[in-house]
Amino acid sequence: MNLYEAVWARKSIRRYSMKPLSQDKLDLVMRFAHSLPMLFSDIEVEFKILDCTDESLRKKYFDKFQLFNVKAPYYLVIYSTKNNGYYINAGYLMQQISLYLTSKGIASCFLGAAKLSSNLASDPSMEHVITLAFGEGKSKIYRTLDKIRRYPEEDIVTYKENVSEDIRTILKAGRFAPSSMNNQPWRFVAYKNRIHVFCKKNLVNSNQLSRLKLIDIGVALGNMLVVTDEMWLYVDFLRLENLTKQYFKNYDYVITLKIISKVN
Repeated sequence: MNLYEAVWARKSIRRYSMKPLSQDKLDLVMRFAHSLPMLFSDIEVEFKILDCTDESLRKKYFDKFQLFNVKAPYYLVIYSTKNNGYYINAGYLMQQISLYLTSKGIASCFLGAAKLSSNLASDPSMEHVITLAFGEGKSKIYRTLDKIRRYPEEDIVTYKENVSEDIRTILKAGRFAPSSMNNQPWRFVAYKNRIHVFCKKNLVNSNQLSRLKLIDIGVALGNMLVVTDEMWLYVDFLRLENLTKQYFKNYDYVITLKIISKVN
């Protein structure tokens, strides 16, 4: 299975065997993570794998972890510099890592609210953004498309022009991305060569909800990038200031994915 196939087959797994993975597999995960380019070039991140096959280590790493009902042998954490877009960037990276794990037969689950008991980053000014539980799942880690529960396309996508099947597939990958509490905060406006991405505003003032929604947007962008790579499309991510107050009253404009050309 490749990453493109994993986009459609991955599902979140919350029950794990505590059986250790081989060091070779763990090394490959880290190698893949370090190979990923940032969505925004001025952001720096640090990845760490927390080995919690020993129960005492899990209690050591996580603050009040009993609140989160996902006990896994390993946790991948992302630390990031706090530049503009760093929540989106972290979700973008972590989704690609999650798809890589799926492609290798390894289960995973996002833990957006998990808190670490201490800062493990090399640079203490970096922030822990998100955690991914992973390991050998106790249930099937793949699903079929008919099992993905998402809002219908007409609720998520606004088409401004007739678009190609490539664009429709990219949009489908974005719609089918996982999100915290299956909130699906994204909305897309599609043209022949570009897709504008919007994020739903909070009904209440909450930094935690805002953080999770921006991570979710990054996760959707991760799915979309994997699909464009499979189609050999060269894309660029842009932020267009003139779109900040257009299209949706209750949504904020985030970013635009522009199709530049087909890779020769």
